[in-house]
Amino acid sequence: MKGLNQWWFGYGSPTALGVFRILMGALTFVNLAMVALYFDSWFTERGVVPPAIAQQYAAGAGRLNLLSSVTSTPLTMAFYAVVMLAALLTTIGLWTRVSTIVLAVGVISLHHRNMLILHGGDTLMRVCLMYLAIAPAGAACSLDRLIALWRGKAPVEPAPVPLLGQRLVQFNVALLYLTTVWHKRGGTFWFDGTATWYPSNLHEFGRFWIPAGIEFSTWFVKLTTYGTLFAELALATLGFYRPFRKWVLLAGIAMHGFIEYRYNIPLFAFLTVSTYVCFYDGEEISAWAKRLGARFAPMKMILFTPRKARLEQGPA
Repeated sequence: MKGLNQWWFGYGSPTALGVFRILMGALTFVNLAMVALYFDSWFTERGVVPPAIAQQYAAGAGRLNLLSSVTSTPLTMAFYAVVMLAALLTTIGLWTRVSTIVLAVGVISLHHRNMLILHGGDTLMRVCLMYLAIAPAGAACSLDRLIALWRGKAPVEPAPVPLLGQRLVQFNVALLYLTTVWHKRGGTFWFDGTATWYPSNLHEFGRFWIPAGIEFSTWFVKLTTYGTLFAELALATLGFYRPFRKWVLLAGIAMHGFIEYRYNIPLFAFLTVSTYVCFYDGEEISAWAKRLGARFAPMKMILFTPRKARLEQGPA
């Protein structure tokens, strides 16, 4: 129990959280930019889901929605712009504590304003943004830290931070895959090896071409069906076990890479795979970055200064 308590509530390097913040903030910004192309249709009185319809659809549960009953298009557009700005600030890590909270509350409100256009990737994004809002997400890989270094108010190596937010992401992703497998066990198509044949015939989701002789062949359908079950079960369990972690996450990347290539589910694969960084400790990511930097060491520059120039010591 002591080890489990340390895993959940211990301290460690914030680097993994910083990288995850960059990925999630950037993907959220892209998501909002894509949806904004059809803003009038999705979020105004003239659109297909006016506020009254949205409230009826979301009735029956208490939901955080700052746009509830708002019918003013300029006001809704201003709110949307603020959320996009928060996504950009979250990505670069500027005023991170405030920007992550604004982004989480804003995205939750937009999702509850129109729930008809959401898919599983949007739900995962919303949950992860809530975890970032409660985590010290700006302690590394951020402009906040860079400014603190310039002012001499931060140590050269990031100070250890609580890892609860990162652990919540890991646990949520594992639970996501475990419940997915659990629900699939109730049917027959997954266990008789035919499940992936059906989405391949939903042409409205089709994206890039695969030869029909391969996609609908028995061996390929069974490979993708059983391969999906194996990858999801492994991601729900073995992703926490370091000797197998890399191979399990690579299997997840391969699975979601195929989904991204074949099916038009915007940003679903990118959002899911971005959570994999949380399965690594910040110290591991920092060590990898240093090894990568060492490879580029031969490209370093030598700076010459005037012979009697005085160099004063300052913050890192």
